Amino acid sequence: MRVVLFDADGDDQILRDKALDPAGLADNELAWIDVHAEQAAGIREALSPFGLGDLPFEPLLDPDHAPLFSHQDWFGARAIAPSWNGHIAECSPLPWLLLVGPNVVVTIHRDQLAFLDDIAALEDPDSRIGKLGADSFAAGLLDRMLTSYFDAVDAFEDRLDHLEVEILKPRVRNEHLPELRRLRADVSRLRRLLSSHRDLFDAMARPDFQPDQPEKVEKQFRAVSARYERAMDAVENARDLVVGSYELLSTRLSQRTNESMRVLTFVTVLLGTLAVVAGVLGMNFQATLFETGTTGFWTTVGAMALFVAAALLVGRVRGWWR
Repeated sequence: MRVVLFDADGDDQILRDKALDPAGLADNELAWIDVHAEQAAGIREALSPFGLGDLPFEPLLDPDHAPLFSHQDWFGARAIAPSWNGHIAECSPLPWLLLVGPNVVVTIHRDQLAFLDDIAALEDPDSRIGKLGADSFAAGLLDRMLTSYFDAVDAFEDRLDHLEVEILKPRVRNEHLPELRRLRADVSRLRRLLSSHRDLFDAMARPDFQPDQPEKVEKQFRAVSARYERAMDAVENARDLVVGSYELLSTRLSQRTNESMRVLTFVTVLLGTLAVVAGVLGMNFQATLFETGTTGFWTTVGAMALFVAAALLVGRVRGWWR
């Protein structure tokens, strides 16, 4: 667990458990309590020193429960962050809870969350974050979580771009199809994670969400909700990109088939022409050519070889094969 006190009139600092009194926070102070626990009992025990152990956060632990709840001056939200470790194929859900009260923000999670660690790693004692209200800070946390989804989409698109470069190489292979299948499954998994937040972000855009909060805070939550819609659009676009890559692969495979058929047709015509010449020479009639013996035979073979070389040169110049 970590406790960070943001003080707009002083230096931000990391506090020990008993050094924080939520009820005694000034207007320019904001406390962030980050709890890393797995069971409800452990969460309650961690929050008890701050007088927050009676918060009804258990409903948020139930995946079938609504992702939002209100309790006096507090509201809570359940969200899911993506964990992809630089490779979207390893994307997995990381659920976390957000509790927001007067000048206090509590985050609860079972696993490490990179975007929370990034905030804690900021070493700027004069950050002025203390001027933010708890609601504004909570909106910022949700916005940072959405950024992690955008990062995952960027990683996915980079991987897809690399695959398309491979598809566009002169010798395309069928082995790219399993990779496209994996990419399609990966982006579907990412979409399911993000779409599970629809109720949460839709609620934040409605006027009945925290009706007593200032208009400035309402705009912040509506902005986060709008960014969620852009994130959904980005994921949907990523799905369309997979379809486009599949069409590109199909086109390249069709092109390869056409090139093979063109070569086979050329070879068939070439061999057919030689067969006609050999057939004519094999007809049962007397000709001066047949009286030349070995010289005539090799002359005929040389002429046929010269014809084949000329035909191959013409095909090469016209780009019938590479």
